[in-house]
Amino acid sequence: MSQLEALLEQMQREIDKLQKRQETLEAQEYNRINTLYMLDGVSAPSTASGWAIIYVDGSDGDLKVKFSDGHVTVIAADT
Repeated sequence: MSQLEALLEQMQREIDKLQKRQETLEAQEYNRINTLYMLDGVSAPSTASGWAIIYVDGSDGDLKVKFSDGHVTVIAADT
């Protein structure tokens, strides 16, 4: 193995370590969120295929989830 090949392998190992560290830091930052702020009292959202949507319904103040099939469930009532 030439000196250049050895240097390139060493550089690749360093790049791999830095990529793993970056992935770890991104995951830690993503998981750092511990509070979710939502607007209080919005219109019921449209159904979104493949998504469940959590919202505070403006008509009754209840916390609800709307599933992709259109079904709505009250998570917590405001009364």
